[in-house]
Amino acid sequence: MKSTTAQDAHNLLKVLLLTTSFPLTRASRSGIFIKKMVNHLPENVQVTVLTPDSAEADSQSSDDYPVDYSVIPFRYAPKHWQQLAHRSGGIMAALSRNKFLFLLLPPFLFSNLLTCCYFARKADLLHANWSINGVIAGIAGLLFGKPVMTTLRGSDVNLIEKSALMRRLVHFCLRFSEVIITVSPSLQEKLVEHFPQYSAKVRVICNGIDQAFFDAGNGQYAKGKYAAESDQDVEGIKDISPVVQEAAPVRFLYAGNLTAGKGVDVILKAAAFLSSEMSPVMSSRKWSLDIIGDGPEQGALEGYCQEQDLETEVTFHGSAPPEGIPLLMAGADVFVFASFAEGRPNVVLEAMAIGLPVIAGKIPAVSDLIENGQQGLLFPPGDVNVLAEHMALLIDDPAERRKMGREAGESIRAMGLSWQEAARAYASLYTEIAEKV
Repeated sequence: MKSTTAQDAHNLLKVLLLTTSFPLTRASRSGIFIKKMVNHLPENVQVTVLTPDSAEADSQSSDDYPVDYSVIPFRYAPKHWQQLAHRSGGIMAALSRNKFLFLLLPPFLFSNLLTCCYFARKADLLHANWSINGVIAGIAGLLFGKPVMTTLRGSDVNLIEKSALMRRLVHFCLRFSEVIITVSPSLQEKLVEHFPQYSAKVRVICNGIDQAFFDAGNGQYAKGKYAAESDQDVEGIKDISPVVQEAAPVRFLYAGNLTAGKGVDVILKAAAFLSSEMSPVMSSRKWSLDIIGDGPEQGALEGYCQEQDLETEVTFHGSAPPEGIPLLMAGADVFVFASFAEGRPNVVLEAMAIGLPVIAGKIPAVSDLIENGQQGLLFPPGDVNVLAEHMALLIDDPAERRKMGREAGESIRAMGLSWQEAARAYASLYTEIAEKV
């Protein structure tokens, strides 16, 4: 731990960070990108993370977070009832699969606000993630005279055209935050388009990428097998990376939540089309599809694979711990992503950093990263036929596959994305906002 002198303590910038997703156990991927940013903040920033408690958080120990910040899980129900947050798809997905959880919303919001007010008194500024926390932080900021900044990560902004409630929440955030951060240029453009009066408040800070993904792309992990220093399987996940041979199947990979909006069903329908003997895009070369992740749609997706006789080609591996993802990706040949809406899909950035060509739905967040035919191939969201055609093309053309993979890696390296840079940008903004007060 860092030692803090009296002078250091005087110069500390105290930030209360609100988020509905944050890893409460070492293996959790809930809000992992927020944890990575916080881990890289400079020493003069002292962060207290306020996040909902979880039914699965009992095993957390002080050794789970060997870093210099505090994590405060607020209780909002008996322990085993706390099912609203930290699950695949977030709060909205939890509510859609269990209507009983709507009864927990009032105590959830009240407990969040009460705990925020308690800790806001000693903070220099409040940093909210997602619009619901932006509203909570905005109220606390008004009560205690604290400046607020809010990061909108995609799900909020993408819903403002469809949901009057979400539009009001986002408008509240814009009105009562000193600054609004978006994680991609396309989100910034959309926000400014709908709320031009607040355009001066809206800025972009892109998420970073772990160095481990660049290391895998640079050959520190052998392509097609685990690194020599990691002789055992990632805990809870089978090795999906056999030794590469010329006749080895072309390996497609999806990694992420198994929720409706992610379009995993679209990927499986394309896989079924690809494997059909009647399909005009059927390839003579073998291929496989590995799916990393879990969520409420997993049972239905596995059932579809059984109906379509895809069990030989498609393997569901379940969730993987964060440190295992680079090694798992290094064993793939192509990354497939069919989400219908995103803010800034970190998993696509990570796949590109490793050097994988990406086949993805043409949504704004992806078009910011991939030019069709350069770093990968794009298809109209939900279009099974075009997705299957793209998969067949990369199965049959290894040279094109390798070329796109190289261009993907080069374009991401040229962006200079790292968590150190993202944290530096946030720290600079913290200082700028605090000095205005």
